[in-house]
Amino acid sequence: MSYRILVTGVGGPAGRSAARYFKSKGHTVIGTDIREVASDADEFISVPPALEPGYTASLLQIIRDRRPALLVPTVTEELLTVARLRGEIEGLGCMVSISSPSAVEVANDKLQTARFMLERGVCVPITRGLETPRHDVARDLGLPLIAKPCFGRGGRGVAVHTTLDDVLREDRKGILFQEFIPGDEFDINLFVADGARPRAAVSLRKTELKEGLVGNAVAVVRETNQEAVDLCLRAASLLGLEGPLDFDVRLRKDGTPALLEINARLGGNSLHSVEVLDSLHGCFIERAEGRQEFAPRHSKA
Repeated sequence: MSYRILVTGVGGPAGRSAARYFKSKGHTVIGTDIREVASDADEFISVPPALEPGYTASLLQIIRDRRPALLVPTVTEELLTVARLRGEIEGLGCMVSISSPSAVEVANDKLQTARFMLERGVCVPITRGLETPRHDVARDLGLPLIAKPCFGRGGRGVAVHTTLDDVLREDRKGILFQEFIPGDEFDINLFVADGARPRAAVSLRKTELKEGLVGNAVAVVRETNQEAVDLCLRAASLLGLEGPLDFDVRLRKDGTPALLEINARLGGNSLHSVEVLDSLHGCFIERAEGRQEFAPRHSKA
């Protein structure tokens, strides 16, 4: 027997990984994105961008029409909407493993994340908002430093400023400034269910970044850094995060891990941390098998 699985953002790394994984488990995968893309989905449905007014109605209509048993959201911009709709989505018989709206709201905002964690003693890069005068930013953070959008994904809009003139010329709205940490970068993938001990924790070292010093990982290797894992477990616990989670961490010169950002969803390197997908799948099957009315089965034929 198989289930229908709805995977959003199948054009992105996380969505492609999820579609391929659930397909390999014998399920029927319904994929969505803003434009049709090649993927392992059995069916593709186009949806509006997540921040446009029509997105919510489109998502709910797909769930009503296609009756998926599980929703796997992989697009950062949609996470807050999905978190707020969780009760309605599950009322339609579709499980979704996602954090609370308040936790997602903090995780989505990199400035809020840094301030929240700093206040609770979690190691993060020195961070300044736009309210800080540019000369003070350069003095406090040193050079080079990072300027990046408070809301964003995939390394979009991340700039490395190497001179004071670069900092003074930075005129974008909605950005923050952060200390540049030159050490190794790790991608920590977790799966946490029902506030319990994590079912999976995988540490990946990024061996190549898209933009050289910053950006998405082009290549990763499995390499355990328990300090980095423990840092992310603490951050997840403090925020009350659950479901599949993805953290970016960099090591200071002395090896101390610093939390860069949090994605309250599957990460783009999920196929390199299949234990997280296994845990999501296992949690779903446990719940579906325990409550037949919750997740209607269907035959692939």
